[in-house]
Amino acid sequence: MSMNISPKYIITICFILLLEISCYSIDEETLVIFDASVSMLDNFGGTPKYLTAVNEAKNVLNLLPKTKRIGLRTIGVTFDSAVISLITNPSELCKATKLVVPIGTNNIEYIKNSLDSIFPLGTTPLEYTLDLAINYDFTKLNTLKHIILITDGADSCNGDPCKYIRNIMRTKKDIKIDIIAIGVNAEDFKQLKCLTDTTYGTIINVQKPQELKNAFNQFLVPDFQNFENYKKNILENKKNIIYKNYLIETYE
Repeated sequence: MSMNISPKYIITICFILLLEISCYSIDEETLVIFDASVSMLDNFGGTPKYLTAVNEAKNVLNLLPKTKRIGLRTIGVTFDSAVISLITNPSELCKATKLVVPIGTNNIEYIKNSLDSIFPLGTTPLEYTLDLAINYDFTKLNTLKHIILITDGADSCNGDPCKYIRNIMRTKKDIKIDIIAIGVNAEDFKQLKCLTDTTYGTIINVQKPQELKNAFNQFLVPDFQNFENYKKNILENKKNIIYKNYLIETYE
């Protein structure tokens, strides 16, 4: 049985590493990163991948409370900018990512409208995108930074997002990446799974359009049991790998 987490409660985890103390609230900001590269035009059960993903995402977004802090970043380019880049500077295609809706409350309709305007074109600069997202998109310091990546493949710009995330998790302990992979091949899946394994997230490799709904529900809809499992996972695993001790404080 699932239940919503009461906003009256704040749960804080304090980690102690030698003389360093790091604390953050188990409250979260969510950033949806939507891969709108050209491969998302490929057929997926009779409909382009991106269109199926957009429709399911919009359905699940309708279930979220207006108070949820959420934003949208896209990977890909507009047609005009793609043509200009190909003519003047092709390397710019590997910087094609944009924070379309900054993280905040009352954002659901803005995100849905932005999803409707997507038309896939360009490449997938995944490492570059994650770097921008992690360092610039989240607005609150002491909170869980939750990234939900919707993609159909790995980095296509010679980046190494796995190495990047492993390095950044040495200094940042408040990042979680969940991935909805759409028909991803084995090689790409390996790179993407590294991201979720390193941040104690989950990857779902969707093979049929009807599986997308459950994937979006799992990652976007508030669920107390998922929250508790994540809290338990981050404490049990990270204290053994990184931290000497930890303290949980719960108060109303």
